[in-house]
Amino acid sequence: MTPLDSTPTPLALARLFVGVALAGIGGGLPAHTRRALLARGWMTEEGFAETFTLAQLTPGPNAANLAAMVGARLSGRLGALTSVVGVLTPGLVVMLAVSVLTLGGTGDLSPTLQSALRGAACAALAVLLTAALPVVRVGWGVRGGPAVVVLTFLALGVLRLDLLPVLLAMVGAGLLLHRPRRSG
Repeated sequence: MTPLDSTPTPLALARLFVGVALAGIGGGLPAHTRRALLARGWMTEEGFAETFTLAQLTPGPNAANLAAMVGARLSGRLGALTSVVGVLTPGLVVMLAVSVLTLGGTGDLSPTLQSALRGAACAALAVLLTAALPVVRVGWGVRGGPAVVVLTFLALGVLRLDLLPVLLAMVGAGLLLHRPRRSG
């Protein structure tokens, strides 16, 4: 684990998340956030994996959850607020502009734009995997992690079980695996 270089200000977090949101268009926000935080020395790989996991488990939009949790962890309540504003503002501006320019009041997208969006969806999948793989690597390194990863994938991806019961079972398994040991 590397020591953190500095504690960011709320304004620095807002700037980071504006940049991440602009670069993360198409779903790559977690990967860009991870890269930016690690490059600045504001968070470790393990710290990001913990924060990212909590953001994914919290109800609501994942991008805003991740920004709020990173901001709160690094700079308190004001850091959480400025991070969320930073991550939401570029998308809001872009969506308003795209809506005005592409829909033109008809409600239909042009065939060219539809094709471009399908191609972008494929690229977005690859970007999402770049965020997921480091979290899997961290999970693979903890006691019982490989079993929890594989069982969760099988339950959700193969058996298509409901998320909430699987999540409760896996959190329970994690708590059992990592319960504090009594000394003595």
